[in-house]
Amino acid sequence: MIDFGPSLNTPMLGEIISSFSLKVFVIVSLAYITYRELSFRRKRLPPGPTPLLMIGNVLQIPSISPQKKFAEWLDVYGDVVYLRIFQQPMLILNSLEAAQDLLHQRSSIYSDRPNFVLLNDLMGWQNASTHVRYGPRFRRHRRFIHQTFNQRAVETLRSVQEKEISHLIQDLIREPEQVAQHLQRFTAATIMKITYGADVKSNDDPFVQLAQRAGSLTIQSGTPAATLVDYIPIMRYIPSWAPLAGFKRNAGIVKEAVDSMFNIPYETVKGQMASGIDFPCMTSRLMKACSPAGVHYLSLEDEEDIKGVAGTMYAAAEDTTHCILSTFILAMVLHPEVFKKAQAEMDDVVGMDRLPTFEDRSSLPYLECVLKEVCRWNVPVPLGLPHRLMNVDVYRNYHIPKGTTVMANIHSILQNCSQPQLFRPERYIEDPNLLDPADVIYGFGRRRCPGRHFGDRTVWLAAASLVCTMIISKTKDEHGNDITPNATFVNGFVRHPSEFPCNIQPRSERILMMTSV
Repeated sequence: MIDFGPSLNTPMLGEIISSFSLKVFVIVSLAYITYRELSFRRKRLPPGPTPLLMIGNVLQIPSISPQKKFAEWLDVYGDVVYLRIFQQPMLILNSLEAAQDLLHQRSSIYSDRPNFVLLNDLMGWQNASTHVRYGPRFRRHRRFIHQTFNQRAVETLRSVQEKEISHLIQDLIREPEQVAQHLQRFTAATIMKITYGADVKSNDDPFVQLAQRAGSLTIQSGTPAATLVDYIPIMRYIPSWAPLAGFKRNAGIVKEAVDSMFNIPYETVKGQMASGIDFPCMTSRLMKACSPAGVHYLSLEDEEDIKGVAGTMYAAAEDTTHCILSTFILAMVLHPEVFKKAQAEMDDVVGMDRLPTFEDRSSLPYLECVLKEVCRWNVPVPLGLPHRLMNVDVYRNYHIPKGTTVMANIHSILQNCSQPQLFRPERYIEDPNLLDPADVIYGFGRRRCPGRHFGDRTVWLAAASLVCTMIISKTKDEHGNDITPNATFVNGFVRHPSEFPCNIQPRSERILMMTSV
């Protein structure tokens, strides 16, 4: 019997075909990547570190404090640095000029957001105003927020801010060792009252717990545009049981927490309104505006937009305000001479028989310099949120590809001063033209934070009230020696100070009477 070799069904031939298919796939993939590489190099791209084939500049970007490495590249490549993360182009803007030129002057094509696969598709943040793609829905969200948080409207919110400031001071007098927890309750209570009409008495409040859990889990899973699946979107289709699918399994847990954070407070307000109970707040006002006939007639689109706006404002305002106030207290502990000078100014203008108000702000220029330096010394969000270029652009004769992720290095921008590592509020007195951090920490162009007026006023009133009523100093060890905390920070999307010891005491017995509510 003549053997004509293996039939089409034999394992040997099947293995040959599979091996051949794999080789073809690899060759075609390499050819495509090489073609893309050569295409990029033929165009005059902005300068940047040389990318490696296939993976680009991934290995050159540190996972901790990348803003510092980007700032170092300013002296090597200039203020506009081009990177490639796998096949995704990225642009780092290290100067105010470049950030304003692109993100502000050309905001019509630089105001989109990248598609954060992990956050949007897998974790449920797609309705958050910070992540909504540029277009009609984005503009609707901005209108919703503007109605409550525009520069004139925030004046009507001062009673909430003043009430919660009084609670904060009373909490600090009662439990001075719980500074971080009291700041957290204060920031959560202020924005929760405005967005949902809810009174937050402690950090055990279920709404606060929902938001903290969602935020903590999200941070643990990776920051925007910093996870592998954001650059290799096909990874989203990896089965959850696969070895490389840990991110997907975690995403399911985070999505549940995020959905609860957006849905439960919203449904609470909706249920109250359906029962005839109406606590004035942003959510109830938006419900009435979208459905004058009643909450039962809200469209699905209206509900998703209102949830997204309210949830975003709570999550964003609580985290960044807490960060700035924590940094302020840390700076005052480390620099007692600054605190004493700010307190002397406060005593001259306000005295010790009342709390400061917004009308006192213009008469407290040194405190203003202190708060500017706080935001410069530890930028709350060092890289802001990424933008996405919607069309091909040319800047300084450089080609910038469509779809490029664009990040303003706010850390680098605010380092452009003498002795940037020092905490020195006097720099703003010596140079009145020095950049005000408030002009950059809230973002740029059409993506600039719409709640910035409220956030700025909340931080100022809290800091001014602490200066007026409390003594902030170093704590002591068992031998009576000062304990000097380290100025270290938890690196992440929002850069919080690490936990630190401090001593906070009321200046007089009259403080409790001044803060009675």
